[in-house]
Amino acid sequence: MSVKSGRTARVMYGSNTIAGIGEFTLTGYKAEFAEDADFEDTVKKWVRVGADDAGEISFSGNYDPDDTNGQVALNALQGTTIGFTNLYFYDQYGAGAGAATYSFWRVASGGDIKIGEFKTLRMAKNGIGTVTFSGRVSGAAMERVS
Repeated sequence: MSVKSGRTARVMYGSNTIAGIGEFTLTGYKAEFAEDADFEDTVKKWVRVGADDAGEISFSGNYDPDDTNGQVALNALQGTTIGFTNLYFYDQYGAGAGAATYSFWRVASGGDIKIGEFKTLRMAKNGIGTVTFSGRVSGAAMERVS
């Protein structure tokens, strides 16, 4: 059985690592189903219908107001309606014995990620500030590249 450690995980915006990010979540792909039963059925039947949901993404971590190529650059785009095709969620970055290995998730060709939550900031007197971004995957599923 294989397991993955989050120790080398990171989120990148283009070729820049977004500073301070300590966690990311990809909710996964959800198919849409409806009940397809007749009066004589004793067990429910389901049929795939409509459009599927490609999922949601979120990432959060330590707030860094000096991360001009990551956190600041993303926050500057809050007023746009563009979809991102250059957000990469690495589950392994540069780890491996002998040679560096990389694997990451990105939106597949034809899709994009619509960020809907910017500048969610939490500051506590007894800790480090945190920031959160989240959005929807649109038009295509996330794919893993290794």
